[in-house]
Amino acid sequence: MKSSKSAVAAQFGPLQKKTFASALSHFFEQQCPQMGGHLTRQLLVNKVQDLVEEFYPPNTHLRMGQVMWPAVDENETAAYGKTIEKTQLKPVFVDMIAPQDIEAVLEGEKAKTIRQRAAVRLFNQAKQQGAVLTGVDVATMMRLSPTTISNYIRQWEKQTQQIVPRRGTIHDMGRSITHKKQICYKIIVEGKSIEKTARETNHSPEAITRYIKDYKRILACLHQGLTPKDTAFVAKVSKNLVYEYINLIHENQVDIKEQMCINGGVGFDDLPF
Repeated sequence: MKSSKSAVAAQFGPLQKKTFASALSHFFEQQCPQMGGHLTRQLLVNKVQDLVEEFYPPNTHLRMGQVMWPAVDENETAAYGKTIEKTQLKPVFVDMIAPQDIEAVLEGEKAKTIRQRAAVRLFNQAKQQGAVLTGVDVATMMRLSPTTISNYIRQWEKQTQQIVPRRGTIHDMGRSITHKKQICYKIIVEGKSIEKTARETNHSPEAITRYIKDYKRILACLHQGLTPKDTAFVAKVSKNLVYEYINLIHENQVDIKEQMCINGGVGFDDLPF
């Protein structure tokens, strides 16, 4: 009986090794001998397999009109000069075409309106899966120009007063004056918490904290009668940023002294410059 089992194992056992994992382990052993022994190779093989399964899912997982797209992980941090090769990616499944798009066509809705709603949907679906898309991502998927996508989103945000979760807003990249205005108003005037504001504006708490810190610094300088040039020097920010926040402070339609009171009477000497 024992010999029979051994014979079967000898015949069919090798089939267990005819796998992608075995081929990859053999490749590392032959081409990268400095990598280490079997255990080290196995750890790397397992990680590579996980990445393959993540980036190349079975087609049965995709619905009609759905695609997989490599987005940037929501928890990734942006930094000057950081390339996409050094950025944590996360595949997401998004609906290029949804049932409501077909219904809209049948009802005679304008193509521009349908495309705009689809663009917003792509950004939102990526965010729901813990990742963020750029305007170029969505433009490429929809075969439109990045400028067109940017216009779609700008119009949508203006009409709905809802911020669409793009990478530029989530990771605080680029100029987002409109978003700063909404964020500062919610916290300074409406008195909302950073956590609640982060949820409502699709920003990270870190980005919101940075906005409010700059706002309070500049507000305190204005309260002391400093010029924009002196404010930029004291607050250690650019003069352009000072003018941005001066406009935001005035647009809040609350007197500077009153805003100081709203902020708990924070004094010039109490702020961390």
